[in-house]
Amino acid sequence: MLPDVWPTERWPVATPEEMGMSSSVLVDLVEDAATVYWLDSVTVVRHGHVVLDTVIYPFPEDQAHNIHSCTKSVTGTLIGIAIDQGLLAGVDVPVVDVLPAAAPTEIDALKAAMTVEDLLTMRSGLECRDSYRYEWQGLIEMRGSTDWAAHVLALPMSEEPGTRFEYCNGASELLSAILTEVTGKPASEFADEVLFGPLGISDYVWPANPQGISFGSGDLMLLPTDMAKIGYLYLRNGEWDGKQIVPQWWVEAATAVHAAERASADGYGYQWWINWAGHPMAIGFAGQYIIILPEFDLVVTFTATQEALEGSGDMPVALGADPLLALVYTEVLGAIESDDALPADPEAQARLAAAVDAASSGPDGESVVLPELAAAIDGVRYRFRPNEWGWHWFEIDFDGDVAFIRGENVAGPYEWELGLDGRYRADSDASVLTRGAWPYEHVFVVEYYVIGHAERGTVEYIFEDGAARVRHIETTTGYFESARADPAP
Repeated sequence: MLPDVWPTERWPVATPEEMGMSSSVLVDLVEDAATVYWLDSVTVVRHGHVVLDTVIYPFPEDQAHNIHSCTKSVTGTLIGIAIDQGLLAGVDVPVVDVLPAAAPTEIDALKAAMTVEDLLTMRSGLECRDSYRYEWQGLIEMRGSTDWAAHVLALPMSEEPGTRFEYCNGASELLSAILTEVTGKPASEFADEVLFGPLGISDYVWPANPQGISFGSGDLMLLPTDMAKIGYLYLRNGEWDGKQIVPQWWVEAATAVHAAERASADGYGYQWWINWAGHPMAIGFAGQYIIILPEFDLVVTFTATQEALEGSGDMPVALGADPLLALVYTEVLGAIESDDALPADPEAQARLAAAVDAASSGPDGESVVLPELAAAIDGVRYRFRPNEWGWHWFEIDFDGDVAFIRGENVAGPYEWELGLDGRYRADSDASVLTRGAWPYEHVFVVEYYVIGHAERGTVEYIFEDGAARVRHIETTTGYFESARADPAP
């Protein structure tokens, strides 16, 4: 087995065989990732080396990705470092004592008893109602407030803190507020000094709330390989490049089960999930994963734009219902044949390289054949009938292998350039990709993909009886809206 390598910038790369894994099995993983699941990237690190790092079209290389609730695991890690540095007295400190300015004037006994550990373990006792189970209502209300920490601390208590697991994004926002209070800087700046800097993580985006406090519960954007660095740091008990970045006692405490979401499947530590096999996981909405498998010296990360199962939101489920975990426990672990290097397999390695190239490059441009209807509607302006969405008008112009959709809604005018050849085209700031197709003679479908975010969807233009019916479906969340439009006189 090769010795551990502690990279500070780019990961060292090895063939799967050098790390005791089969390239042939990983070919199946890459092909499944590209054709079966809504994945943007797959990264596999074994023995400190990247054996697989592939992006899935249309996600570009070297692009940071929204890791959603995996952010919580980073926030929790910073809490551990702050405690180790003596900036925070410990996990038993009452929250209202650390955040006196955000605490309400009247504090009942239950709220006064809520500790930092209760936030870390999602047993705050607060009536948050801000997870997918409540259609994010509490999260929307918090983000609409001017002071997030004060908003969360003003929520009523539903029970005694520390007694029951209830997933609460607001608890993680309080942890970030605590970091700012005890360090005098937002979590992003503290991370630069004590976590991101030592790990060589520089290409990231960490938004802040109206008070300048970094989001604690989500929306941190990292490169997929930098996600793997976070996982590998925990795999090595907090040590990196010969230095103890996170105290080992915190790693052990954070990845121990403190609360049970489902007694038979998932436990929760300090902002980390622990699955049925005892493996720590950071999990984010729509398929963001950091999975740590210590006995295999392995870290696996996924980024995605849509959950590979229905209705799970941020919450993990048993292996049989989670295709992404199934990929890890069947195809990734199935590729491991030894702890030591295997004989080279040039043929299998060439097939793996070809699969990675095909996954990242996407389909070849196809010839474009438009139905007769396309000529009839080309350039025709359609005005929407009164609708609750604020849609005003649209028109579609066809030009070779692209089309242009122009229109206006309550936000103002817009224009999309669409690929008609099966490949996406980018908008003016290269943040949204779109393509169009005619699955039926009278139906034109636009697919859009927001780069680096768990957001994709379709807009269907259905032309019938001289009018148009437009349906917008955000496939990531299932959000739906629809309105009818008529040709302008």
